[in-house]
Amino acid sequence: MRLLIITLLSFLLSTSLFAQSATVRFAAWGGNENINNWIDTFVADELKKQYDIDLIRVPINDAQDTVQKLIRDKRLGRENGSVDLLWVNGENFKVMKDNGLTWKPFLYELENSKLVNLDDPTIANDFGTLHDGHEMPWGAAQMVFIYDAAKIKTPPKTLSELVRWIKENPGKFTYSAPPDFTGSAFIRQTLMNILGRESYNNLARTGDEDKLRAELPKLWTLLEDIAPFLYREGEFYPETVSKLHQQFSDGTLWMTMDYYPSTAQRMIDKGIFPKTTKTFVLDDGALANTHYVTIPFNAPSKESAVTAANFLLGITAQASKLNPDNWGDFSVLDLERLSEQDKEVLNSVDLGDATLDLEILNKAKAQELPAAFIPVIETEWKKQIIQN
Repeated sequence: MRLLIITLLSFLLSTSLFAQSATVRFAAWGGNENINNWIDTFVADELKKQYDIDLIRVPINDAQDTVQKLIRDKRLGRENGSVDLLWVNGENFKVMKDNGLTWKPFLYELENSKLVNLDDPTIANDFGTLHDGHEMPWGAAQMVFIYDAAKIKTPPKTLSELVRWIKENPGKFTYSAPPDFTGSAFIRQTLMNILGRESYNNLARTGDEDKLRAELPKLWTLLEDIAPFLYREGEFYPETVSKLHQQFSDGTLWMTMDYYPSTAQRMIDKGIFPKTTKTFVLDDGALANTHYVTIPFNAPSKESAVTAANFLLGITAQASKLNPDNWGDFSVLDLERLSEQDKEVLNSVDLGDATLDLEILNKAKAQELPAAFIPVIETEWKKQIIQN
């Protein structure tokens, strides 16, 4: 009888009803073929080889769609969902956290979390929301300016120098119109450069909309001041950063910008930007943010998702993701916490001559404002700059 019970239990534990599934469904934005290919090949192959986990990428247009589905699942009591890992940040994560749509603070259980400076405000705060371990930092992005060194010998170092350059070179600079992400980020960064790091950080910590509105007139004054010297005298702002890049490529603009520090090198490699293209950040600081992965409350393969997340945070995946040929997404690992061997692995990735050194970027990093501030700034920009 005892042998029969043991045999029966073994059978039940091996069935899908009782055993932890080794399939991880990863819901990720599908708008970039390089990213898709990296997940489908490198990540999927390594997870299968090392952990016998089958990774299935679930392409999505916007994480908001998945979050809304999770809200419905919660309301209807669906305990067996369709997503194990979700690529998310900003307002979408805030909605998840506020509505109990995440599993638990799994980040602190990950072995590779010790390689990350979890006190770094650009990591601990997801657009003003403390993640408290409910999501895992996966990659980093940062605002950089892109310029043609054949036309600009010495790029500006401060906001005041940038303003002076814009006025001395009319028609050669502009920014994309919000709600384009990069154009909106340029406006927020300009506010940070105007206020200075300390005042800006205090504003970000308070999350007080009234205090934000009290500071915005300083921003509108500067943007109105430079408007007549922008492309088409500020009467037209490109709809997307892609159009900004196109105008830089054809020589209409002498500067462009991007929230990915490796974009310039990638565009050089594709033959789109001239080989003399370089990047710079202002001494006043450059906005940086982190993107994350989280595990939903009703993920069917939670433990396998933890294993996959820990792999994504490891040196092998972080270095591969940093490689511009694969993605060019910056690592969240803290160089000071890495072994000399792992530090060399990260530093040996060839980012190209157009990409700034990691040390320069780290020194310039500044946290983002709370997500709730962004639509306020974008709406007011339209009123103050476009409609005036």
